[in-house]
Amino acid sequence: MAFSYWESKEWLEGLDLGIVGGGIVGLSAALFAQKQHPNWRIAVLDSDPFGGGGTSKNAGFACFGSATELMADRITLGDKAARDLVQTRLDGLRLLRETLGDAQIGFEPSGSMEFFRQGGMTRLPSNSEIFDLNGWLAEVTGVPDTFEVIHASHLAERQAPEHECAIFSRLEGVIDTGKMNRSLRKKVTAAGIDLITGLCVHKIEPQDSGWHLHVQRGDELTPIRVPNMIVATNAFATQLIPHLNVQPVKNQVLVTAPIPDWDFRHSVHLDAGYVYARNVENRMLIGGGRHWNVDAEETERRLIEWMHSLWPRTQDVAITHRWTGTLGIGDTREPIVRQIDKHGVVAVRLGGMGVAIGMSIGRQAANLLSME
Repeated sequence: MAFSYWESKEWLEGLDLGIVGGGIVGLSAALFAQKQHPNWRIAVLDSDPFGGGGTSKNAGFACFGSATELMADRITLGDKAARDLVQTRLDGLRLLRETLGDAQIGFEPSGSMEFFRQGGMTRLPSNSEIFDLNGWLAEVTGVPDTFEVIHASHLAERQAPEHECAIFSRLEGVIDTGKMNRSLRKKVTAAGIDLITGLCVHKIEPQDSGWHLHVQRGDELTPIRVPNMIVATNAFATQLIPHLNVQPVKNQVLVTAPIPDWDFRHSVHLDAGYVYARNVENRMLIGGGRHWNVDAEETERRLIEWMHSLWPRTQDVAITHRWTGTLGIGDTREPIVRQIDKHGVVAVRLGGMGVAIGMSIGRQAANLLSME
């Protein structure tokens, strides 16, 4: 089905910047590009009505990494690169809160707990390891005790023997993913940026002084010419740029019915962040499990088993919501933000940390586009 004269004229012609991907990175890039170029016509295109990917499906963790996750990053990335990545996450969270406001994203400074389940993939770090980790982090977090070893009995609703320990961080929090996504989209449209959903960009082609975005509507492919382009499709980036080191992986999320008097305050990390849990309006949310490398049915079974064993009061509560989100991962947790050419930028591979780094990565992409 071809575009009408009116559709082409009002939405698809005369664009200065086309952004492929309407999640947190693409929307943020649009905002920052519009500030730098207030006279530009900018359009954000996405095939999904809510932004697809992880922006509308994440669990709402305002986190920068569990202790064991950061210890692993130091080994794989080296001290400097791993610390720079933590800085990017902290900067991104700060930018998200400042840009949209805490009330508009439902931010709560809940603090986080990393719990070590018997039979899990991680062990409790020693006191000397936590001391070393805190010293390494102090430069970016601004506090000497980013992580603290405490008795696991402090884990809300968890009946744990006193000898079991967990790691607490007061610096992490949670957000309302729906509020964040709605607020960001509202801010984008209020800035005069067109958010066009329902159009899938199947192919991108470089042209003289610009790009062609080939979009599908019905059975037809139509090229849209844009002088500048940002690809922000995260896990799906290789569909447009095949050589990128990005792989899509599925993460499952389960949410229970409301639990009466549910005293659950902190967000929870397990298995180096591969499994996570939190309170959502007195419901239990648990998700993750991609590291098990099993099918969806078995992943859900294990998530429920973990939830029931760790928080016994969930055993008689029904699962009311279940969904799958898609993450973009690679050989390392570092995102890919770089110029394709002077008219094109790619900003993808968020590594499951889109809430933390999404807005910061969007700003970086807009800045790169301006470096002509």
